[in-house]
Amino acid sequence: MRTHRGFIAFPVSGALLALLVLTLLAVLPGCSQRQRGPAPLPDATIGVAAFTQPTAMADLLAGYIPEDQQKVEEETFADLDRAFGDILRGETKRVYSFAATKPSLSTQAGGRTGGRPQALAYWVEVGRQADVDFLLVPQVIDLRERQGGDMGVTESASIMMDVFLIDVRGGTLVKRSNYDEKQMGLADNLLEVGKFVGRKGKWLSALDLAREGMRKAVKEFGL
Repeated sequence: MRTHRGFIAFPVSGALLALLVLTLLAVLPGCSQRQRGPAPLPDATIGVAAFTQPTAMADLLAGYIPEDQQKVEEETFADLDRAFGDILRGETKRVYSFAATKPSLSTQAGGRTGGRPQALAYWVEVGRQADVDFLLVPQVIDLRERQGGDMGVTESASIMMDVFLIDVRGGTLVKRSNYDEKQMGLADNLLEVGKFVGRKGKWLSALDLAREGMRKAVKEFGL
């Protein structure tokens, strides 16, 4: 059943889900060759900046700002910072230096335009002041909360976020982990079966989607 705006979207029935899972399992043996993950990050001091929301070109390290960007509320930033801290502390074996305050992006370009070179210099300076070797810079570009509950929605959650890894000593941007996700119903895209099963057939909140993006960054950066 196709989901239309204004109607409740429900997870697919158990019978259909079982059929799809069996189909997926039948295909997996042909894709069983394990790919190598990223090289682990060397032992180093790693700082973690608080989440920010770029609202101008001068704030961007990469990517773009959508025309209909929605402002992220302060309490949401606190939730994002807490979730990222929990994942880094609980799911990696490193020690991190977490920022005590959220930086002000309005100062990073010094009033100039042109964007990314100034943004990189700003974050390198943040890392130098924190006296760390590497700095993780998480940014949420856009965030839309679901309209409904975990079993049915009229509008699903979505998030656009980046996590950047900056080499403070070298003054360079090492890696970018981008996560741009709007949850879709399985009936709208059968290729989403893996995500559907992993999410236990539920509609996630925007913060749940953000946690997926955080874990993606941890994996891609070799943390």
